Amino acid sequence: MTDLYSLSIGFANISTIVLCIVLKVPQIISLVKSKSTTGLSLPGTLLELTSFTIGLCYSVSSGYALSSYLEYPFLVGQDLLLLALVLHYSNQIGTKWFAAFGAYSAVVYALTSGMFPGALLVTLMSLCTPISAASKLAQLRTMHASQNSESVSVLTWSIAVYTCVTRIFTTLDRGFDAPLLANYSVSLILNLAIIFLALKLRRPSKKVKKTE
Repeated sequence: MTDLYSLSIGFANISTIVLCIVLKVPQIISLVKSKSTTGLSLPGTLLELTSFTIGLCYSVSSGYALSSYLEYPFLVGQDLLLLALVLHYSNQIGTKWFAAFGAYSAVVYALTSGMFPGALLVTLMSLCTPISAASKLAQLRTMHASQNSESVSVLTWSIAVYTCVTRIFTTLDRGFDAPLLANYSVSLILNLAIIFLALKLRRPSKKVKKTE
C-alpha cells in the first residue's frame, strides 16, 4: 500500500511537470495562428505571471524539493512569452515594457537569493490566491465582454485543471500548507469556470427562422 502511494505521488509530480512544460503551448499556438488577442486579457496575463512568480520564489525560498515545484520555471517562462505575443499583436510593445522586465528580473533575484526576510514571502504567498483569482476573473470578464473565445485555448485550461488537482494531492503529502492549498483550490474552481464559458461561447447560436 505504501509503495502504491509513493508511486502515485511520483506519477503526480512527474505528470504535472511534463504537462506544465507544454501548458501554455496550445494557447501560444492559437494566438500565433489567429494573430488576434480578442478574448484574451492582458491584465489577466500579467496577474497570472505575478502569481506564478510568487509561487516560484516562495517554493525556492522554502527549500522544497525541486520536483515539487519544477513546473513553476516553465510556467513563468511560457507566461513571459505569451505576454510578449499579446503585447506584439495588440501593438503595445515599447520601452516601458523592457524597463518593467528589468525591474521584474531584479525583484525575482532578490526574493530567491534571500535578500528579503522569509516573512515577506509568506505574506506574498498569502496574496497569491487573490492575485491568481483576479487573473482568472479578468479572463472571464474579457471573454464575457467580447462574447468571443476563439483565441482562448480550452486545452491549456484543461491541463491547468489537472495540474491543480495533482498539486493539491502532492501538497497534502508534504503537510498542510494552507497558502498553497488555498491557491490551488481557488485556481481549480476558476479554471473550470473559464473552460465552461469558453465552450459556451463557441456553441453556434440557434437562430429561429421566421416563416413567411
